[in-house]
Amino acid sequence: MRNFWMSLTLLVWLGWTPAAWGSWSALTVTGTATGLGNPSCVAASAGVVVCAAMSSKATMAVNVFNGSLWGTWTNLAGALASNPSCAVDGAGHVICAATSTAGSLEYAIYDGTIWSTPAKAAGALFSAPSCAQAGVGQVLCVARNASGGLAWSLYDGTTWSKFANLTAASVSAPSCTSDGAGGVVCAVFTTGSATLVNRFSAGAWSGFLNIGGQAGGVPDCTLLNSAGKVVCFAKAYNSGIFGSLFDGVAWSTSHWAPYAGIGGTVNDNAGCATQTAGELICGVVAIDNAFYENTYNGSSWSGWTKVGGTVMGSPACAPLGGGRLVCVARGEDNKLYSTVGP
Repeated sequence: MRNFWMSLTLLVWLGWTPAAWGSWSALTVTGTATGLGNPSCVAASAGVVVCAAMSSKATMAVNVFNGSLWGTWTNLAGALASNPSCAVDGAGHVICAATSTAGSLEYAIYDGTIWSTPAKAAGALFSAPSCAQAGVGQVLCVARNASGGLAWSLYDGTTWSKFANLTAASVSAPSCTSDGAGGVVCAVFTTGSATLVNRFSAGAWSGFLNIGGQAGGVPDCTLLNSAGKVVCFAKAYNSGIFGSLFDGVAWSTSHWAPYAGIGGTVNDNAGCATQTAGELICGVVAIDNAFYENTYNGSSWSGWTKVGGTVMGSPACAPLGGGRLVCVARGEDNKLYSTVGP
């Protein structure tokens, strides 16, 4: 853990580096569909990535990337009030869920071939949900509730549990990720701009920890794909990206590293994904509205490298296998664009 954050700190002053078109493809439009907000993408299988976005008609738009070509964006029935969140269930399915206009959880399931008709799990959600695999055939979805706490429900492959609530003082939507060991780690920003984290494991929550920091927007947590390790990233008030690493050992603040910066001057938070064990790739949209990437190779960060394009928001990145990722972001024309690398 020491090497990871020493590398982070050493690179905080590097800023941006020149364009690297040789390792990342130019941002290419994924279709004619237009969207709102930020997309969500997950690896459905080796070389196949499923994405969902809130369409310009406030429906859930879904698409599949086969590693080289995009399909056609399809609008599913139902009216959304939030961005969607997609997660694999570990049993060959992808679940994409969003908050409906009535405050329920609206979800659809992709079985590798077709999408189910969207259905609702009754709830009273006041933010976009964040969903993650909790076990084989299980997906946990968490959102902010009316009182500032978190509402959560667990899908067991057949039904959703009744939404339950966790007491907290959250000021953002949560970000949740599988820890790779049957659990889910969630982060949320609280009053004073600090970060609260909690872990769902063996059917119970471990309790909120305050890991400090001073951030805004929405956190982004991702599996490091190495011994239960999770990294949560935040956009700080200086517009740089900072991260905190959970070592996967014991649930206490001493097992979370203090926030450290990886530089940049960005419009929104990073979107990160792991491509091989212990490695990460993060994408951001900088203040020039271009897409940049930063690669952690297990011992050091490459520094932010300009890929290009003209996009906005927070990108969604997902692994394709073979050390490659696809990242998707919304363009200034509200169409969705993608790039593959490195």
